[in-house]
Amino acid sequence: MLYFLYTLIIYPLIQIIEFAFMLFQNVFKNAGVSVIGVSLAVSILCLPLYIVAEHWQQVQRDIEKKLDPGIRRIKTAFKGDEQYMILSTFYRQNHYSPIMAMRSSFGLLIQIPFFIAAYSFLSHLPILQGKGFWFIRDMGQQDALFSIGSFPINVLPIAMTVINIIAGAIYTKGFKAKDKIQIYGMALVFLVILYASPSGLVLYWTMNNVFSLVKNIFYKIKNPKKVLYILLVAAVAGLDAYLLFVHHGFMHKRLLLAVAVSLLLLAPLVIRFVSYLLDTVLQPLTESPKTRLLLFIPSCLALCLFAGLVIPSFVINSSAVEFANIDGFGSPLYFLYNSTVQMLGLLVFWMCCIYFLFNKRVQTVFAIIMPSILFISLIDAFVFSGDYGTLSRLITFASTITAAPVYQQILNILCVLAALALPVVIIRFGRVKILTGFVSIILIAECAISIVHLAQIQGAYSEYERTLAGEIQEEKQVTPLYHFSKTGKNVVVFMFDRAENAYVEPIFDAFPELYDIYDGFTLYRNTVSYNQGTLLAAPPLFGGYEYTPAEINRRNTERLVDKQNEALLLMPRIFTETADFTATVSDLSWANYSWIPDMSICNAYPKITGHNVERKYTDLWVKQNPDKVKPNITSNALKRNLVWFSLFKAVPLPMRDSVYDDGGWWSSDNQTSDIMEFIDYYSALDFLPELTDFTGETNAFFSIVNDTTHSGQKLQPPEYEPAMEITNKKKSPVEKYRSVDGNIAMFKRLGEWIEYMKENGCYDNTRIIVVSDHGIGTDEGKELDFPAEWPMSYNPDHNHPLLFVKDFNAKGRLVINNDFMTNADVPAIAFKGIVENPVNPFTGKEIKDVPPEEKKASGIVITHNWRPGGNGLYTFKVPENDWYTIKGNLFDFNNWEKGIK
Repeated sequence: MLYFLYTLIIYPLIQIIEFAFMLFQNVFKNAGVSVIGVSLAVSILCLPLYIVAEHWQQVQRDIEKKLDPGIRRIKTAFKGDEQYMILSTFYRQNHYSPIMAMRSSFGLLIQIPFFIAAYSFLSHLPILQGKGFWFIRDMGQQDALFSIGSFPINVLPIAMTVINIIAGAIYTKGFKAKDKIQIYGMALVFLVILYASPSGLVLYWTMNNVFSLVKNIFYKIKNPKKVLYILLVAAVAGLDAYLLFVHHGFMHKRLLLAVAVSLLLLAPLVIRFVSYLLDTVLQPLTESPKTRLLLFIPSCLALCLFAGLVIPSFVINSSAVEFANIDGFGSPLYFLYNSTVQMLGLLVFWMCCIYFLFNKRVQTVFAIIMPSILFISLIDAFVFSGDYGTLSRLITFASTITAAPVYQQILNILCVLAALALPVVIIRFGRVKILTGFVSIILIAECAISIVHLAQIQGAYSEYERTLAGEIQEEKQVTPLYHFSKTGKNVVVFMFDRAENAYVEPIFDAFPELYDIYDGFTLYRNTVSYNQGTLLAAPPLFGGYEYTPAEINRRNTERLVDKQNEALLLMPRIFTETADFTATVSDLSWANYSWIPDMSICNAYPKITGHNVERKYTDLWVKQNPDKVKPNITSNALKRNLVWFSLFKAVPLPMRDSVYDDGGWWSSDNQTSDIMEFIDYYSALDFLPELTDFTGETNAFFSIVNDTTHSGQKLQPPEYEPAMEITNKKKSPVEKYRSVDGNIAMFKRLGEWIEYMKENGCYDNTRIIVVSDHGIGTDEGKELDFPAEWPMSYNPDHNHPLLFVKDFNAKGRLVINNDFMTNADVPAIAFKGIVENPVNPFTGKEIKDVPPEEKKASGIVITHNWRPGGNGLYTFKVPENDWYTIKGNLFDFNNWEKGIK
């Protein structure tokens, strides 16, 4: 219950405070100024509430002043029960209840949730640690300007208290003694509470008191509104000048912020226009409390469902299993519950608190604004949804988002203005019931969509638990799974998803020790893959040329999932059925078309053992490396970012780039990559020596899939391991390459396993094939291997996979081979010299080793087709113009021919 209340009431305020902090931090690049900015923003946001509180306090004081003479007479003349009865009658005659005295404490009650939110955010904020400001040496610690003996004298809390007392003295001038005692008493309470707190938090509260003092002074001057507007004009002019002429950020973001700030100057005109509408068009709403409420509450609920459940459920339902069992949370529904409670707090609880505090005119404004925001959000999210690419578990896009075409942005803005005006127009024609009907229909539709998505997500999770969870239960220790033979032959195929061919030589040059470790290896530099996604690129890697996208589509009466499973099982079946091998395979890509591979496809074959190894050792690795990973990174980021993604979808196209904040979502935590997902994969590779033993009694084949190279995770040099804070970057010349860290980590960890194999006399009798399904597709990778003048807009590095081979008893320094190869050659390389004339056990066709001069890659697909659900039941959906055939030199565009040849 406490967590529910925290998420409902406090966490939305923390989000607001964090956004304000990061906004000022991005503008001024100074943590101290950012804390002051947070205080200013919170003070401005709370000002209307303080005005309402002041109103009720004044009402209470006026009533007490009016009733005081009578109360004193009654208390003088009567005692005991008689006094109580007469006082009750006196209160009733004056329409007063003693409980109304609570109104005088309303100003204090407002501060409590904001204080808790500020304390939660600022007291342990990493960005404040070690940062000085003015006389403060470290805003993450108490200021301790000097000491008396061993007792630190913290100047900032003392200054805060003095300012608080001065502000209270001005505010309570002419008040009763009990009012003054309350103010001064609270000042001392805050002194005690905050005395030993971090200076950043005390600075925030000190500035709150400064702004409160300024507010109290404003109450005493003539024409406070005019003075306030003059100060606003000066502040806006100064900030605009700073943004446009001093700040060095992106111009479009500076312009957008300058325009937003400048719009504040229109506040008097807006207030006059709204007042005119309240007196004319909106008069029926102003005079009908019931109608206002029936419009306001459903609109708040509909917005809450939209931002907290509908949009997040679209995200999670797209791949529910990816969001399962994150940081110990089982069902993905937990994250939808969390986002819904957050929005229930912000858009229902807090909005209702504000709504009921104000008079009918302000309530009318809220009642008309909320449906307008609802209509705008729906239009932006579903009409102008945009295409921003693949979304990660941390709700970040795989690549930098680009601006929508100008005509779309203009059309979007026009639609937003129409949606903003729609409620006013409907009310103008006396059709308030139509407006409430629209909102009710939206609310019902959102409920229906949510129920469907919740059922689908829970169904996917239940299926995941039923068929897969038993295979990837977290282990408490590492037990060997890969049993190599010291006397027989071993063939191992490592498939590293998205490993980059172009990075191999730069990595080896940067870390020369790798040349000695990878003794006898050959890099096939001129290698092509059939797609930039695993779904189409992995089948030929595992199954050979019968499983290229074009060949799979030719078998158009057989299910895609069956052909996928055939490809995955081809090598282990041939080795075990024709060459007296055992086979161990792990994490086979898209096995049974399941995101977490369904290794039950191996159950029909007694000599083939299938395992899920990725994700199995995550907790154990974290337990053994507690200094390298912050706890609950993924779940905390997901709980926060889901609602920000809803805001991203709800705002107009020109604002989305600013909301996204380059994947940071205005978070004060610079951890924007999914380190836990990376460790799901990395731990399986890091534990590879422990997962390996040499108890095999016969020849053995292994197919091991690992995704360490797929991530863009930044790692700690020189060993390229996960770390809480990455330091020593740019020490290596390869640091300039995007996504290189995972590739370096792969070569270093796999190198450790190779050294282990050598130590145990099991290297020379092992054929090792290290291959990827496709390349990364970076500009750096393209520049390393492809000519600068490349005529097509498509980046060919996507189709440039790693192919890295060490044969039995091979020796010598790394060899660079430029023969034309495809990753569909892997089965032929694996069988060479072991299986004579291998035959596909599923189709009966012979698997041939095609000479490089006769080889061609027929049916390369340049469409990124990565999800099974994006295709038909029997064939891949590929646009006609996205088929290519390549022969000879991959790096010569003249060898790229359109179509299937």
